Amino acid sequence: MKKVLRRVLLLTCCLGFWTVCGCSFLEKKITVVETDAQQETEAQQAELGPYWYGYWYLTDAGDEWRPLDGYSWDCCGQLSSDGDALSMLIWDEDMPKDYYLARIDFRYSQGSYSCTGGEFLDISLGREAATIKLEDDKGKILKFSGFYSDDSTGSFYYVIYLRPWGDQWPTGQSRPYYYETWYLPKIEAGEDPPDVINPYE
Repeated sequence: MKKVLRRVLLLTCCLGFWTVCGCSFLEKKITVVETDAQQETEAQQAELGPYWYGYWYLTDAGDEWRPLDGYSWDCCGQLSSDGDALSMLIWDEDMPKDYYLARIDFRYSQGSYSCTGGEFLDISLGREAATIKLEDDKGKILKFSGFYSDDSTGSFYYVIYLRPWGDQWPTGQSRPYYYETWYLPKIEAGEDPPDVINPYE
């Protein structure tokens, strides 16, 4: 619950600020382009690196999440494995690595990845609670999607897109908001993902 309240409070304050100052920043950030479904390939077992970068967004939001419908955040991920068991830890602009957004546990079996547990914000994820697809869209892209519901704050659907850290994202398609100003300088400097995403540093 602490994570949920922190996220809702922080974003409510940010929305209020953008409304008062008349900034167009919010409008730019909610523009999301889906990956072309025709480019999706059957998930195949592949060597997945430890570090990832991308963005996530929420949609069909209700109650306290409604003002954030369609909003997106840059995020980083760290993949760990134990045999065929995999776990992706995901943190974003507002929630640093030690106070992460999500941990999604999954495994590969019979040609696809399946969720085995984890958590999103303060809500535990059951088996098959998230859909996981490894796609080939001019490079690897790992997609997580699912439904979040909390009795106190409301619900929304979420989608997370991650590419291996160090990969460039194709032009002409949806990219993380801070891809050019934050991500590219990091990989050009040979840095690993930081524990805190600070696009203004």
